[in-house]
Amino acid sequence: MIQRPNNLEDKIGGLVQLEQYQGHALELDGWKLTNVLDDILMVQYIDVNEDGTEIKRGSLWVPINTVNFVWRVGKVILAGPNCKTVKQNDFIVFPNDKGIQAANINDIKNVVFLSESRIFGICEPKFLKND
Repeated sequence: MIQRPNNLEDKIGGLVQLEQYQGHALELDGWKLTNVLDDILMVQYIDVNEDGTEIKRGSLWVPINTVNFVWRVGKVILAGPNCKTVKQNDFIVFPNDKGIQAANINDIKNVVFLSESRIFGICEPKFLKND
């Protein structure tokens, strides 16, 4: 269960401070997350295999534990009302070490929660399936 650390000083005016919760499991068993708040993004990794053990780099699958400091790609599932640039269904690039990871939220596997300020940019696939 995620608990707010007692020693947090509010330096950013009450905004959600995701960094304080890294390493904690986010479980919503029996509940469906319908919205996120502030500038929070719910993102599904799209560069990972089904069981979350490998990351795709080019045409190769690499064990996830061998690539700690990498850029990740994900699809925005939910975007908070204070997100200024990113919206639902955008593809984004962000550092692997940011956000809170969740194995399964709303029956969606390989999810991470990030603040919009933590992403590097918006991207799109070079080749769309319809091309």
